[in-house]
Amino acid sequence: MLTSLPDFVRYFESVRGRTLAFIQAIPDDQIDFAPYPGKFTLGDLIRHIAATERMFVDGVLEGRWTYAGHSRELGPTKAEAVDYLMRTHEEAMARLRATDTEVLQMKRTTPFGMVVSAWRLLMTMTEHEIHHRSQIGQYLVALGMEPPQVFGRKLKELLQP
Repeated sequence: MLTSLPDFVRYFESVRGRTLAFIQAIPDDQIDFAPYPGKFTLGDLIRHIAATERMFVDGVLEGRWTYAGHSRELGPTKAEAVDYLMRTHEEAMARLRATDTEVLQMKRTTPFGMVVSAWRLLMTMTEHEIHHRSQIGQYLVALGMEPPQVFGRKLKELLQP
């Protein structure tokens, strides 16, 4: 159970830092890459992570669910998509920092009609981001690249004497 908003913000900042490492590995000219038609592009994934972070924070703090979408117009280039992500992230984290921890125990109704504690929604937001970070990693593999290591080094490097 989450019991502190300041602790959550610190944790989520570290999750976002690892996500940004994957995003920075995307070649600028591949922002519109998707593994096949009908799937999110790399740019869509960046914009989607931003829009859902805002949606989850709105859900936690206000009990309202609004998804701004992930359309190309929100950030057509890699730089613009990253800027959109950074702006929405700073706004979301500032809102959480300015909120009393008691909000974590409040009950919220999800868009699917489930009633859950707000802290669970923040954990779901985290899992959602990690899911899409992994997706970005798989797209990088499809482009013939090696995605960044989540914690900076491969296991075999850690096990070498």
